[in-house]
Amino acid sequence: MLPVHERLAELFILSRQRQLTTTEEVEQQQCLQVNAMYCWELARLNNELLLAVRTEDAEWQLDIDAQLFELRATGRVSRRRK
Repeated sequence: MLPVHERLAELFILSRQRQLTTTEEVEQQQCLQVNAMYCWELARLNNELLLAVRTEDAEWQLDIDAQLFELRATGRVSRRRK
């Protein structure tokens, strides 16, 4: 889990207890945007991994695995490889 996901959960809990401040609402929108981009990138990599497996491209599979690890660890992929 990334820190942005933890903060998003905190903001959700706070919103159930009280009205969020304007600053918190902005932060919540920023967290949602980061989460959407994370999910989009994760879906892209999973689709590419499926293609790599089906084409039996072992080198591509390893590359995608490395990108998935980086995404899960840092929240982004530093560069798109193949």
